[in-house]
Amino acid sequence: MNSIYWQGKHSGMAAIALTMLAAVVLLAGIAIPAQAQTYTPLYSFGAVDSSQNGPNGQLALGRDGNLYGTINPSLSEIYQITPEGEETLLWKAPTYPYGTVCYSGMTLGADGLLYGTCQQWNGFNGNGGVIFKYDPSKGQNGFTILYSFPYCGTTWMPSPLTLGTDRNLYGTTFGSGYCDTGWGTFFQITPAGKFTTLHVFKGSAANEPGEPSGPLALGANGNFYGTSQAGGYPTDYNGGTVYMITPKGKVTLLYSFPNTGPYEPVAGVTQGADGKFYGTTYYGGTYGHGTIFQLVKKGTIKVLHAFNYHVDNAGFPAFPLTLGTDASLYAPSLTFNMGGYGPESLFKITTKGVYADLHNLLPAACPQGTPDGCMLSSPMVLHPSGIFYGTAAQGGTVGRGVFYGLGNGLHPYIALQFPRAKIGTSIGIFGVGLTGTTAVSFNGVASAFSVMSDTYMTATIPAGATKGYVTVTAPSGTLKSAVKLTVTK
Repeated sequence: MNSIYWQGKHSGMAAIALTMLAAVVLLAGIAIPAQAQTYTPLYSFGAVDSSQNGPNGQLALGRDGNLYGTINPSLSEIYQITPEGEETLLWKAPTYPYGTVCYSGMTLGADGLLYGTCQQWNGFNGNGGVIFKYDPSKGQNGFTILYSFPYCGTTWMPSPLTLGTDRNLYGTTFGSGYCDTGWGTFFQITPAGKFTTLHVFKGSAANEPGEPSGPLALGANGNFYGTSQAGGYPTDYNGGTVYMITPKGKVTLLYSFPNTGPYEPVAGVTQGADGKFYGTTYYGGTYGHGTIFQLVKKGTIKVLHAFNYHVDNAGFPAFPLTLGTDASLYAPSLTFNMGGYGPESLFKITTKGVYADLHNLLPAACPQGTPDGCMLSSPMVLHPSGIFYGTAAQGGTVGRGVFYGLGNGLHPYIALQFPRAKIGTSIGIFGVGLTGTTAVSFNGVASAFSVMSDTYMTATIPAGATKGYVTVTAPSGTLKSAVKLTVTK
């Protein structure tokens, strides 16, 4: 999931966006310690894709076990890449005078097709971005615009999309920086393209979020959780918020950040295996370089880590955290605050606040020539193989970025299509080595299932199933879900 957005009202995120488009200043004098390498650059962009820019945005795991992403800006492209690093260019945006920017990445729909957003379509020529559907089997002809946002108003700059339990897709808009109106919206779009604005954010004037940032997270209760860069209680000086919003659009403010402490959460939040939500702030903390926090309860957060980029080789976090099968949280940090390259790393943090710097990149060697790459540009996605994957927008053989893998000793597991489902419904299960599966159970209750491929299967939630882990008995052994499935009647 990608959390980097353009906007014209907050200096922090404006600096991020400008830097992602053209980073030209190098930061010097930062020591980067040698570490054991679990990081593997698997592909150097530029071999089959023709864009002058590198990959950006969240990667979507397909039913085929491959990953799908976008390359931006100006001439946006969609690509497929295998876990081994073999890329196939699938689609190029039409050549328009003002360019097309699609840097949110991709989301897999319940129908197996891909969905995404473009922040610009032919610049802002008559639109404020679009929502699209993409069918990889149709190549260049598989792209369909489902909805075009109006140029001005509160619907502007759409976020990445999140799949809801009703199999529709949800997202937010930032609000118009050009028109200077509104604080953004929460919307639903069906796979057929029916668009509904469910809530218009009102900001601090109504004790609500304003300028939503990052992708929404689907909670185990079926509601969505997100962050905003502004809004909240006026007495807290508009440092941003964490909020919950139902699929019908009822919003609940969960935490309001003061701008005198950790503030400006830009990456969204992630639900941990313990049911709590975890996120980051771009600014604040002991050293001013951002924080990692846990939402303890409504109105209370606990700071788990305050970034010090001189020590952590990380800071100013702008990507969502990714849950590992060890219940820890993982993310990249690229530290390009103030418009230049800074120390970059992939890190891990436990729910108790134990922080580990897993791998450092060398931004001074970029944009060309270093195999590792630089300018980390996507959240990490945990593949069912137990390997994390992600992208960097620069570096590699020709300076157009890399696709990498990060192994940290996690075992293969099964990823569930939804964290919540009703008895009697079918749910998608992603894994590796599923061919030859002999049993599926929901918290110990056997289920009927159908293996579609070696990497994808479906199973029907049986009567008597209760909240708990899902297990698949495959030829390689028993595979277990990373989170408990919430079962409803």
